[in-house]
Amino acid sequence: MIFLLVSLFLGNIPSFAFSASSQPKINCLIINLDYVNCTWTEHEHRYIFKSMFTHKEILDCPEYLRIDGVNTVCKFPYIKPQRFNDLITWLYSDNGSLVTEQKHMLKEYVKLNPPFNLSVMEKKDTELWLYWNNSKNDSCIESEVRHRTDNNPWKNTTPSRRTTFSLPFPAKKRYEFQVRARIESSCGESKFWSDWSEPVYWGSLKTNDTSGGFPMSVMSLVLCTAGATVILIILSCLLVHSERLRIILIPVVPNAGRNVSKYLAALFDNYDGNVEKWLSMPKDLENGFKPNFTERACPVREYRTVSQSSTDSESILSNPTDLSSDYQCMHSYSSASTIPGSSETIQPQDLSQVDNPV
Repeated sequence: MIFLLVSLFLGNIPSFAFSASSQPKINCLIINLDYVNCTWTEHEHRYIFKSMFTHKEILDCPEYLRIDGVNTVCKFPYIKPQRFNDLITWLYSDNGSLVTEQKHMLKEYVKLNPPFNLSVMEKKDTELWLYWNNSKNDSCIESEVRHRTDNNPWKNTTPSRRTTFSLPFPAKKRYEFQVRARIESSCGESKFWSDWSEPVYWGSLKTNDTSGGFPMSVMSLVLCTAGATVILIILSCLLVHSERLRIILIPVVPNAGRNVSKYLAALFDNYDGNVEKWLSMPKDLENGFKPNFTERACPVREYRTVSQSSTDSESILSNPTDLSSDYQCMHSYSSASTIPGSSETIQPQDLSQVDNPV
């Protein structure tokens, strides 16, 4: 008898567990402080949804979202202070029997819409200012900004109550900005951030553009590449059909070794090393290298000083009479002569003094 009771009890445990786990779970979220969305996990039956915030009346679902004709989501209005009250929800089957009853605390279950109307402005070349609007004009909303340059990793800022952001001393790069928002801690912080806003750009590649398309510099690069390709094709066609244009654009490089040996051979074979004739110099230029003046030949003699003896102290110059003729010869040179002046020559009267010592 005892064995039979134990077996019956153990046999009923899986059925209890299955019935408990088969109950659909209801998840509710306040969307942008405008309405409440409640969804349930089981979509095989057409359930009827009812809800009530504490101390209020029970309401039938005013609007269902259906998939394949089956109710999957209930959407009903939200009044601002209700998120601090408990929400009680019920699911009923088609025959009116209760399927599940659950309680929800929605203070932390608020998801706002993403910010919008993002714009970037540069002030005095020293700061970038980002402006945006939140979906709700509420002092309880905090925003977080993230930015990056040239598709580098994102840099996030500290969340705060603001709708502007300044970036000092921007570099000459492309900047990309995005913003998201949520209910801040002093008003009952939400677990959910809004989605990131549409990006806004500033910089050399894309300026103040929220379309999210390709940067302008990429389009410019594509156009320049296409234009250069067309120009190269046109030049190639012209080079093929025009020999003269080919020589102008791509001149023929002469063979230096062969030409030099040919020219030097002509210098020695035809002109016997005469560079003037080989270069075919004009007659006037050739005459310009010839001297146009002559110099008279002038003999130069060397004079010696005879040492003094113990008996007489005279210094005798050999051939003193020839000095006058040599002296006259020196003055007969042209103005281009480099013979020293009169201050450096020995005068005749000096020789007479030598012959007659004191």
